[in-house]
Amino acid sequence: MSLVVLGLALLVLLTIEVRNYRAGRTLISRRRLGLRVAAGALLLSLLAAVYVGLFVLRLESAVGRERLFLVYWSSCLAVAIALVWVMLADLQEVEDRFSQRQHEIWHEMARFVAHQIKAEKETDGGSKSDTGTREADPPERKG
Repeated sequence: MSLVVLGLALLVLLTIEVRNYRAGRTLISRRRLGLRVAAGALLLSLLAAVYVGLFVLRLESAVGRERLFLVYWSSCLAVAIALVWVMLADLQEVEDRFSQRQHEIWHEMARFVAHQIKAEKETDGGSKSDTGTREADPPERKG
């Protein structure tokens, strides 16, 4: 029963992910959405295969049906390996986006600092002494 509930929860999460993407409420790329939908489909098929293997075909042990047992659970293992491969591809996409965003942030910060330095030099242009230090501003008078 818990496999069925897990499968239904996964369907709900996939539906929410696709609806958010279509509405423009997420920042993921089309490729990442495809990877996530593929991972969800693989996980659903794996859950269904485990359910069928355990409760319909009764393949708890290999006694009497060795070939079916081996082929069935080997195919489930192949689906699980494909699922791991898709999840690793999604992880790589996340890491690439993180690196790209981090680079953009550092670039923006460097431009901001350069702009601030340039603005400071322009405002201090005539008030520097021969030693290159900034002269003290006269105290403001209240009055």
